[in-house]
This record gives sequence, C-alpha cells and structure tokens, in this order.
Amino acid sequence: MAVFSPLSSRRSTNRKPQPTQQLIVFSLYTEGFALPIRAVQKVIPRGKIYGAPQGGAVGLTLYQDQELLVIDVDHRIFKRAELPNLSLSSSQEEAAESARTVSVKWEDDTEQRYLLIVQNRAGKIVGLPIDSPPSLQRVPESAFKPLTADYMAQGNLRCVSALVRQNPEDSPLFLLNPEQLIQSQQTLLPGGN
Repeated sequence: MAVFSPLSSRRSTNRKPQPTQQLIVFSLYTEGFALPIRAVQKVIPRGKIYGAPQGGAVGLTLYQDQELLVIDVDHRIFKRAELPNLSLSSSQEEAAESARTVSVKWEDDTEQRYLLIVQNRAGKIVGLPIDSPPSLQRVPESAFKPLTADYMAQGNLRCVSALVRQNPEDSPLFLLNPEQLIQSQQTLLPGGN
C-alpha cells in the first residue's frame, strides 16, 4: 500500500517539466553530431554505393527500388581548405595531406556500416553514411546554444546550427541543419555558407 506524503506531492507539483527535443546522435571522427529526430526518416544498413569512384562527394544507392543520393559527409560538413605549406615537419605534412584527402569509404567491407535517411522540409531525401549505429537522445532545450559568429565564419564545420551541451564535463554535440545538409554542394562553397 502506497503512503501519501504531502511533502513529496508538493515537490513534484513545484517542478515544471523542462521542454526537450529528441535527437539522433552519431560520431564522425572524434566529433559528436546530432540531427533532430523529425529530419531522420530511417536508419538502414549501408549497401553498395554506386557512381562514386575514388571517394567522390556524392554517390547513389538503391533504397525501396529507387535511386537515393548518398552524400559524403566529409565533403559536406568538414570544410577542406588547402593548408599552406609553412615548413611543416614530414609527420605534420602527412597529417595535413590526410586531412585534405580523407573521404568516405564507399565500397562495402566486412564492417557493418549504416545509412541515415535524412529528409528536409520540402520532402527531399538523401543518405548520409556513418560507421557506427546512431543513438537516440532526449535533450533539454536549455542545452542548445548558438555558435558564435566568429566560429560560423572561420570554423571548420558547415551545416551546423547550434552546439548542444548537456553537462560541462561532456564533449559538445554539433547540431546539423537538415536544410543545409541536403542543399546542393555549390551553395555551400565559400560565400554560400
């Protein structure tokens, strides 16, 4: 039999529920990214991707018997500016070169990979390849912070609309903007951010 406690009842009525948002969270390299759950139509095992030899920026896969554009997230999210050769050591040069040439492995291999099917408000869908299964997180709206104008102009990421930080000791998540993510690559070039 439950015992009624007026004190615990008052405490629960004084607490106001904090609005939250559900996010699909995934990692790219060492950074955490998130998309609003409303923008992710489905997560599927990644199959063969066609028409993207040597890691092109886009490819095609078959999804529900239709062609689906698959976007290389490296090309879309990470800005790839040419790094000046300022007398770097050989290990620094190798790291700089690999930073310029990293791209999604389009071919199938033994490791299970995934495809996020992302949809914008207009209903256009694309696939985003990721290497590990995403997770679903409920995040309080107070955890969303706008990125500074300086970072938006000079930072290394595109298609990001906010920073999500629930706890000071946790690494932040970059909230991706589905509209920018799906728009054509030409509009994301310098000056089109």
